[in-house]
Amino acid sequence: MNLKGEKEPLEIAGGNKALQRLLRAQRLYQALDERIQPLLPPEAKGKIQIACVDQNTLVIAAANAAWASRARLEAAKILATAAQLWPEKLSKTRVIVSPGLH
Repeated sequence: MNLKGEKEPLEIAGGNKALQRLLRAQRLYQALDERIQPLLPPEAKGKIQIACVDQNTLVIAAANAAWASRARLEAAKILATAAQLWPEKLSKTRVIVSPGLH
């Protein structure tokens, strides 16, 4: 949502190509995560999220070790959906613990 007078992030980045790439990547990850969340059980939403893509590996973040175990159980389903949406080939998953999730 853009408030009146508020600039879009890519507009703020101006000619900074590196910042523009980071902002585009962030938007891709956010869009991918929004497609993944409905696949998760209700109690897992927000506890398991897309962290990034590292080469052909989809990195899934989990709030703690227990949620990481659940993410591993859901990984095949998440990967199948992500592979359909991501512009490059995805063939593996990796789960990391990211305590900042809630």
